[in-house]
Amino acid sequence: MAENSSMGGPMEKQPQEPEEHLPPQEGSYWGSVRFFKHLILTVLALAILIPTALSIRFGMSLGQTKAELKQLRQTVSTQPAPVPPAGGGSQTAGDSSQGQGKGQRLENGGPEFPAYQELYPDLYAQPAELNSIDQEKTVYLTFDDGPSARTPELLAILKQYDIKATFFVIGRESEEAEQWMRDIVADGHTLGIHTYSHDYNKIYQSVEAYLEDFNAMYNLILEATGAAPQVFRFPGGSVNAYNGATYRDIISEMVRRGFVYFDWNRMSGDAVRGNVPSETLVENALDRADSMRRVILLMHDSARFTNVVEALPQIIEGYQEAGFSFAALTPEVKPVIYSYPE
Repeated sequence: MAENSSMGGPMEKQPQEPEEHLPPQEGSYWGSVRFFKHLILTVLALAILIPTALSIRFGMSLGQTKAELKQLRQTVSTQPAPVPPAGGGSQTAGDSSQGQGKGQRLENGGPEFPAYQELYPDLYAQPAELNSIDQEKTVYLTFDDGPSARTPELLAILKQYDIKATFFVIGRESEEAEQWMRDIVADGHTLGIHTYSHDYNKIYQSVEAYLEDFNAMYNLILEATGAAPQVFRFPGGSVNAYNGATYRDIISEMVRRGFVYFDWNRMSGDAVRGNVPSETLVENALDRADSMRRVILLMHDSARFTNVVEALPQIIEGYQEAGFSFAALTPEVKPVIYSYPE
């Protein structure tokens, strides 16, 4: 077999090798000992290279996910405030099917946009100076899954320490639950959307399904308190085991509508099965407090998690001793997303 190199031009004459170093002719190479030696070496090389390449690709995909989420959030701060599309009237949850389809073409002949952008034309956040608050040594206490019988107890503790917090609530339609939401707002805390149904399998099926659930909770809060929610938290966090196929589109649409979502970088661990001892909750919440720049602490407002109430005063005092102040989340606060540490 000739070893001259083909570069697209005339081939240069190569110096002849001594007879004993010349490769065998093609007819004698196939099936020879040298052929099988090369074949074995090739198979071994592939066995090493393929798993290595796959592991590198998997690691890159995880990093890419985090980078994409950061880019989505950064895009918000550079875009003008969202303007609801033309057309009147808000839709009810049952109207969501009307928006399905491949979408509409812009009047100026631009590209098509997803049909779900026309759903719920009143479901837009109020303009805000996004990412304008990035205060160091600040703790944002957040409580998911309320309101509940624990809400009055939590509010009493927060009032005792003169601290504002954030409650991400779910759909409980009772006069008692609505009064608890009004109490949260009246005490100056932030009332945000967690979800209406808290059904992961349902809400993460599509953008339309998520919007339907979000709109139901938005209207429940608005009707109960008179305050339109501006911030929210994804059940399970912005990326989880249920929304792998839809999270990019859902996040993009919620960001386009001007709503701000918050993940967390510290949690008390109160949602673990069983009643976790309050001492463990305090230890988890204060873990590495001295090295943290900002803290968004995940806890739960649930009748099942009674030890949160017992642990809260010690958590507050622990962060105070570490030199932290406390605040409620607002659309202006730079979010922590996908559980990034700071």
